[in-house]
Amino acid sequence: MRQQTEVIDRILERIGEPTHVVGHSFGGLAALAHAIEGTVKPASLMLVEANPLGLLKTSGESDLYAMFGAMTRDYFAEFEAGRPDAARHVIDFYGGEGTFAAFPAKVRDYVIKTTPANIRDWSSGTPFEPPRSAYEKIAVSTLVVRGGDGHPAMMRIAEFLTEFIPNARLQTVAGGSHFLPATNPAELAHLLDIHVEAGAT
Repeated sequence: MRQQTEVIDRILERIGEPTHVVGHSFGGLAALAHAIEGTVKPASLMLVEANPLGLLKTSGESDLYAMFGAMTRDYFAEFEAGRPDAARHVIDFYGGEGTFAAFPAKVRDYVIKTTPANIRDWSSGTPFEPPRSAYEKIAVSTLVVRGGDGHPAMMRIAEFLTEFIPNARLQTVAGGSHFLPATNPAELAHLLDIHVEAGAT
């Protein structure tokens, strides 16, 4: 995750002024890692279905954490065996059984093409387990967004983030799941507008 932190630092340095950082899924995890460990702090955070899985482990939610472990083992095993659609395990885990199959062919092809990068993301993101005290040091205004029909583990992660980050508030998008940028883009844009206009400077 240090590489992700360094990349975000370079981007914010290049912008050169207060910047609102928005991240979805692994992007949300990267935004969190940067907010904790980065040099150039964001003006605010908007975390959409961010997935710091370590929060479940360090907060005693062993059953929910084990669900990720079981899915990851199947996913990695099929990838190593050469099955092209191994990433369906991740998609269906987050969106429900049959989500991957329901994607348009163009989207399925993209998922298959980028699976090696996703494998690296999972491998680097899973060990990220900062203590609660690290989240408590995030001082900027933070909007935590989750899908109302999301996976129970992701619902719980969003609650922990809202509890641990001092200036965080939780927004649940009714009827949405993990893939909110694709299914609810207008609603996310509206939430971002409100978040920024509310004084997150």
